[in-house]
Amino acid sequence: MKLPWLILAVLMVFAAISCAGSNTSLNKPDPLQPANKELHKGIAWYQKGCDHNALPHLLRAHEMFTAYDDLSGIAMSLNNIGNVYGKLGDPESALLFFESSQAIYRDLDDIGGAVQALSNKAAVLIKVGNLEDAEATLQAAQKLLDRTGGKNPLLLNNWGVLLTRKKAYAEAEKMLTTALEASDPENYAQTASIQFSLGNLMSETGRNEEGLEHFRKALDNDRQSGFHQGMADDLATIGTLYQREGEHTAAATHFQRSIKIYALLGNEERALDIMKMLEVSAKQANVDIAVTRHFVNQWARGEILESPCR
Repeated sequence: MKLPWLILAVLMVFAAISCAGSNTSLNKPDPLQPANKELHKGIAWYQKGCDHNALPHLLRAHEMFTAYDDLSGIAMSLNNIGNVYGKLGDPESALLFFESSQAIYRDLDDIGGAVQALSNKAAVLIKVGNLEDAEATLQAAQKLLDRTGGKNPLLLNNWGVLLTRKKAYAEAEKMLTTALEASDPENYAQTASIQFSLGNLMSETGRNEEGLEHFRKALDNDRQSGFHQGMADDLATIGTLYQREGEHTAAATHFQRSIKIYALLGNEERALDIMKMLEVSAKQANVDIAVTRHFVNQWARGEILESPCR
């Protein structure tokens, strides 16, 4: 009579052993965890606008992913390294990294990754004025994306930027509006990029009030995402529009806010450019910029107590 209980006890012990073995497997350290940590550190610095800080982490991540022959990680790190080089003013290097990234993504049949790398490549080609190759790159990305039936807001954004550069303004506005509708409102960086593109389109077509509204929305979104360089760019662009309209007090206000962020980021070249425009509007509006000049000069000497890139 005791035999069934004995069998049940043995089964319970076996079940306990099986569960223990499963948990041990789940708790096994992930060898790629250090690589992913470095990747995320690099992306976090990049998203703040601290490109020089981002690069070493992304390069370390790439080395770690390479050592484990993790193709997805290799492609992702290459794509992000390309983004950094693009922001650092080295488009040739950026294009090489994007091309390598998309080739690996294609081999993996990772359409989303390949589309992103191609879209980033097109953005750099547009920036350097190679519109023909940019269009071919966007078409290649679109062809891949069409296989999924999905939409990529940043790909649509780059189409809109390209069409704006080609002065196909009606098509550009339609594309950028579609990009904004397809974007995630909680993805502040993405939304800021599209709003900035719409602002450029409006200002280029003489719709400055609408342009200012889009640039303000871009600024709000960059604040939400903590993208310091984006905030500086937005403020500088708003200041430039006000200066063109002869509203020098508003221009000087926005230039001062912009130049101080650039100085904190250590972007001396951009700070010097903004200072020239600031001096023009400050003179016209009789605005005293002595305090702003003091901080910009102090931070240019490296005397920063709380840098966003530390």
